[in-house]
Amino acid sequence: LAQGGVLFSLSVCLQESLSDMGRIARRTLFHLVLLTAAVGHSCEHSSYNVVTLSKTAYSLVHSTRILYPTNAGSYPVFTWLHGWQLEGANYDEILCDAAKSNIVICMQMDRNFVGEQLDVDAKLLMPYLHDPRKGILPKIGSSAVLPGYRYTHIGLGGHSRGGGVIAYAYSHGILVDADFSAVVFVDAVTGQKSDVPNVVRLNQTTVRAMYFNDAHSSCVVNGWPQFGDKFDCKHINVIDAGSAGCQHMDIVSGLASWLPVCHSNSSIKEMCKAKARQE
Repeated sequence: LAQGGVLFSLSVCLQESLSDMGRIARRTLFHLVLLTAAVGHSCEHSSYNVVTLSKTAYSLVHSTRILYPTNAGSYPVFTWLHGWQLEGANYDEILCDAAKSNIVICMQMDRNFVGEQLDVDAKLLMPYLHDPRKGILPKIGSSAVLPGYRYTHIGLGGHSRGGGVIAYAYSHGILVDADFSAVVFVDAVTGQKSDVPNVVRLNQTTVRAMYFNDAHSSCVVNGWPQFGDKFDCKHINVIDAGSAGCQHMDIVSGLASWLPVCHSNSSIKEMCKAKARQE
């Protein structure tokens, strides 16, 4: 969004200062500005690194993709849960900015085709992070995983089913207040309203939720509008991005961005990704 505003201002200033240019030249310049805006967000690959860890080779609960700052040191951890049948790499465009100053851990949940299995992934979340032998966090800073790095506090976020796993975990007492310093829901989804049955009271956890509320979406069965009222939080910020035209799959990148469902047009997609990066 900020990028779009700068480009628009640039276009206006150029047109005013070059008023002696011919109509065709001004039109060409304006088209170039629009083209630049349409290109979208580009990750600064020199400012972060990426490593992929096999759960077998590194003795982890789940295979893991990590985006992390180029310079060693102490950083917060942000743990990300992907949507159904997706993977961590599908979110690079909304996570790469955070990776400049955070260790971003993308947990690759097992693919499933029978039922939701929210309980399975919810119960594995804390062992995935903290288990002394197979947890990812105890391995950070070791000779095998990010030597020279340390972590401070831990945040958690997820899109689609990933957000649904988080909501399920809190509602069923698998996660509790202060397990994470902050939690982010991006158009979180569960299959049934009964998946989030109990009120969740969070006083020490900052919560941010963004939902798209697309009534015609085939991707959102039960989302934040249906279960968000279960979250009674002292620090919470909720954004309805539906009025901007965002749809459920607009924030993904890579091959998943070409799936022919739950997408808007290119310019709206970039705006929705910008909103998700802000969260």
